[in-house]
Amino acid sequence: MNLSQTEIRTIVIGAMLALFLAALDQTVVATALPTIGQDLGDFALISWIVTAYLLTATCVTPLVGKLSDLKGRRSVLRICLTIFILGSILCALAPNMILLILARAVQGVGGGGLMIMAQTIIGDVVSPRERGRYAGYFSIVWGSSSVLGPTIGGLVTEQIGWPWIFWINLPLGLLAVIISDRALRKLPVSGRRSRLEFSGGLLLCGATIALLLIFTLGGSRLAWSSPQILLLVGATLALGAGFTCQQRQSSEAIFPPRFFRDTVTAPVLASTFVVYGCYLAVAVLAPFYFQIALGSSVSESGVLMIPFMLSSTLTANLAGRYAHRTGSYKLPPLIGLPIAALSLGLLPLVSPSLPATGIAMVLMIAGLGLGPIFPCTMVAAQNAVARQDLGAITSAIGFARALGGAVGVGAATTLVLGLASSSLAEPGQITSLEDLAIRQLSSTVRIGVASAFAFMFFSTALMLLIAWGLFFKVEDRPLSHRTGPATEME
Repeated sequence: MNLSQTEIRTIVIGAMLALFLAALDQTVVATALPTIGQDLGDFALISWIVTAYLLTATCVTPLVGKLSDLKGRRSVLRICLTIFILGSILCALAPNMILLILARAVQGVGGGGLMIMAQTIIGDVVSPRERGRYAGYFSIVWGSSSVLGPTIGGLVTEQIGWPWIFWINLPLGLLAVIISDRALRKLPVSGRRSRLEFSGGLLLCGATIALLLIFTLGGSRLAWSSPQILLLVGATLALGAGFTCQQRQSSEAIFPPRFFRDTVTAPVLASTFVVYGCYLAVAVLAPFYFQIALGSSVSESGVLMIPFMLSSTLTANLAGRYAHRTGSYKLPPLIGLPIAALSLGLLPLVSPSLPATGIAMVLMIAGLGLGPIFPCTMVAAQNAVARQDLGAITSAIGFARALGGAVGVGAATTLVLGLASSSLAEPGQITSLEDLAIRQLSSTVRIGVASAFAFMFFSTALMLLIAWGLFFKVEDRPLSHRTGPATEME
């Protein structure tokens, strides 16, 4: 595979643009939701605009990388971009809430695939030693999309209407195709004639959807002991067991069993699941902490979260550069995770005496500690596998992040709602943090709600220490300077 520096740069720009599109659409609708609800009605369904995207994006994540190992990166990336653009068009034209939710599910299929393909393609064109630097760039793209998404969504919705938050994906998606398509023709295609066994994919998707619905509905819309939740638990266990049995007999497993025996990939996957669950729990719930416990406005809470987002992006970039310079990836997360755990663990003790800006600074320190593990886990995992498994391991890391994030947010939300309910004189039926945020709370009740969030932060700190122990077991293999050998061209 002979690629010039210009071609590599072109591919990287195209991949980063694809990642930016997918990451942006996870957050861009947040500030547009009230307007969308007013236009389309069915406020009870409004949370599913976000949930539908996350469900399908999570389900497709483990399949796309493996499919690209068999069929080639270029063709799979084009399919993902096409689905994403089609989903965006359907979202913009949706006349009612049900069709918008279904369109968001279509868009999530494309978006989930784009996130995996962008990171897999980088693994094709640069050596493991170089990937740390590029992983840092990707962290910048991810962090900037998290910060810019709500801002862009609010401005576009206010100035020209919410459908345009979806229409803007068309020129950007087409630009991503034009930029990278020609250079991607030089990427190799596997010579294997194996096919992806979609029966395993269906079992995994079913188990994933059932598990995510448990944490989406349980403890808020449905009681944990309700028949619906128990049925979802049974479905998760049955489908998960079926997937495990199918994978053991498959010649082209979606998650090859060797991943879970390897001294790098096994602890990397476990630590990724735990850390991303903690990271997303803080990222999603901390704004509600500012609003409910401290009385900040929605816009103020968004501003207060910027230091956390940017600090994790900064240290992710620095950790990637460290891996590139030294050929080692283990030290930055081992230093960073205890810092994050300590800051979150001390937050309940110092928060009563700190203003909102002071708490934002504590969260910034937590972000500094969390950032390094994101590029380092991806670099470590891709370095540990053969070229033929590059897409599969990238998908596995992406799936661990997505599933960990969903479980972490669900568990943290349930914990806070359960503890906060006891602080209310007439708790009623609190179905969400949004419901709690719009209630008129006395100062005494706010103190009780703040204690609920404090316990959540402390629990998150304990989980980060567990993640540190898992990552400590990762073997620190030297990063290779070579890219994979070329095979048949696309």
